[in-house]
Amino acid sequence: MKNLILSILTIGVCTVVMAQDFNASISGAKSAYTSGNLEDARFNLENALREVDIAIGKEVLKVMPTMLGTLAYNAKEDNVTGMSASFAGLYVHRTYGTTPEKRATIDIVSDSPIMAGINAILSMPMVMNTGDGSQKVIKVQGYKTLLTKQSDENSQTTGYDVQTPFGSSMLTLHYDGNISESEIVKLANTIPLEKIISIAQ
Repeated sequence: MKNLILSILTIGVCTVVMAQDFNASISGAKSAYTSGNLEDARFNLENALREVDIAIGKEVLKVMPTMLGTLAYNAKEDNVTGMSASFAGLYVHRTYGTTPEKRATIDIVSDSPIMAGINAILSMPMVMNTGDGSQKVIKVQGYKTLLTKQSDENSQTTGYDVQTPFGSSMLTLHYDGNISESEIVKLANTIPLEKIISIAQ
């Protein structure tokens, strides 16, 4: 009971601090704009947008799975970042598993710099699958997705990347370990993609 009360108080304090940071940034932007200092106005607005991105990221984490197959998530490694408008927007990171031989991460990035390259691959029918089978286009929950297999020098599978673009954002499931293609696709389909998209967009 004591831990529950402490958790509620901590969440409440964090929410108040975030709201104060957001309000301070908006107030600073208004003041700077009124005084003609457009550089400071922009800076403060970017800070406010960062706070919004962080709040969105925390909501995304709430709907992300706590288990990915048999791998439990590492709560202490959860990370949410709001980037400046000049670089990128939302970044959400969650890890699963505790050993290098079997570990996974889910990353969600808005305005990802690699989006253009992924979308180009997904939109060109002649590049749907590589000759060596290391890269192919699949569908995950109705979304075109780039599946990339990693292999060692003995052609043994060492992991997969599953990259699913949506709007101006992308969700990447990265898995380290010997896993089959059907298993990684099954894991990708356990991620509540529609819920994440509805929050992140």
